[in-house]
Amino acid sequence: MNGIIALSIAALSFVALVLAALVLARFRADRRPPHAYWGVGILLVAVTLAEEAALYAGVWSQLLIRSYLVLVALLVGLLSLGSAELSLKGLWRTVWFGFVGLTCAACAVVGALSPVSSSIMFHGVVWRLPPTGVVVTSSLVTIPSALLLIVSSVYGAIRQRHPRLLYIALGTAVISLAGTLYIVSFPVTLYYAEFVGVVLLFLGFLNVGKRPAASPSPASF
Repeated sequence: MNGIIALSIAALSFVALVLAALVLARFRADRRPPHAYWGVGILLVAVTLAEEAALYAGVWSQLLIRSYLVLVALLVGLLSLGSAELSLKGLWRTVWFGFVGLTCAACAVVGALSPVSSSIMFHGVVWRLPPTGVVVTSSLVTIPSALLLIVSSVYGAIRQRHPRLLYIALGTAVISLAGTLYIVSFPVTLYYAEFVGVVLLFLGFLNVGKRPAASPSPASF
């Protein structure tokens, strides 16, 4: 049974990888920074899903679990930068990029230096909370980033009145919330939310090769 579930997670990772390639192809075509941030963020989703599949299959190493715990947080920050490119202007945009850069760097350093006990796993699932330093630095990244994504992306999608944009907004919000809820002691939501988020993103970017009439432009703050 564990093998089947691990294969399912690996298949979802492949779907996310294809989606990341589509979004990055969009960036290559139009050179719009939001697509670069979203593409790399979704690529990290694919990587973390692949790591989840390995952990579920019983693979264990400090490098694997540490990189997983760090990337789960960093991908939320990267996704938020895509929305920040559209929603924040001037000093607010500079401050946000600086904040995300500093908190992501702190999360990466703390995560690399914090040993993780194998007891964090329960039947192949990351169940218990990671070391306190990882929780604190990850929260500094994920919670503000998730809030920015939800407010700006959902509002922008509604303002554009385009269902495809709403899928993208909801997909990024769901994946961001998955990481946030994991950090604040609801780890069981992570896997379900990632699945729903990737499906929503795939539906949203299904026609990514076609340039839309308007990009998801949240309100400027």
